[in-house]
Amino acid sequence: MKLKKSILNMAKKARRLIKDSRFFSVIGIIFILSFVLWAVFGYAPKKVKQYQMRTRFFEADESLGAVKEEKAKEEISGRCEEIRKSADKLYSIDEIADEIQKTRESEKIKLIGKDESNSEKNKEDKYLLFDIRNKEIELVCFDFSRRVIVEGEGEIDFSLNNFKNIEGNALGLKSGEGKISHNLFENSSKSGIFANGGKWEIYGNIIKNNLSYGVYGDYQADLILDKNAIFGNGGYEVRILKERKVYE
Repeated sequence: MKLKKSILNMAKKARRLIKDSRFFSVIGIIFILSFVLWAVFGYAPKKVKQYQMRTRFFEADESLGAVKEEKAKEEISGRCEEIRKSADKLYSIDEIADEIQKTRESEKIKLIGKDESNSEKNKEDKYLLFDIRNKEIELVCFDFSRRVIVEGEGEIDFSLNNFKNIEGNALGLKSGEGKISHNLFENSSKSGIFANGGKWEIYGNIIKNNLSYGVYGDYQADLILDKNAIFGNGGYEVRILKERKVYE
């Protein structure tokens, strides 16, 4: 009898273990399915949406406040001649970096460029580097024919300048902030404006016939574009790698 009871008890325990293992197996399967469904319908679409937004390209149309070239030219035409006539001193391109370096912290300076549109001297060096740390600079009416690179946490404004036939990105913005207004960016071998970082208002410019993008903004760059004439560029007119309302 004892042996029989022992055998029956063992059989009951075995059945209970089988039931428990089935129960936990079902719970495990439900958990795994729930996780998979959450990943597919919850997390994954957000990642796809971000990816799609980050790789969107834009034509320069009404969504970016674009204007016709004729309209932009009206704002630019003849202004440098007037500004140069009334200036106390005009600077060459090669003097800009030295003048910025000599400027004291928090001091604001405005440099007005000579007419160097026919000069070949500017092409001797590959690029110009402007360190604007703790500076506030305004550059007006310069004729750039080599790359300009801006770095440092400061402020710099470019207005009424020509960036033409430049090897590489015409204006490279690594950091800082400022306004880029009423300039001409034409025939660069890469982008007209290439911003890695910083905060920039870009308006009233003519940006045309550059072999890559008209304007490129990386993830760390905060760009506001308005009333620019952007057309004929080899890549898309504007590429901004950041989630912004303009993407919608």
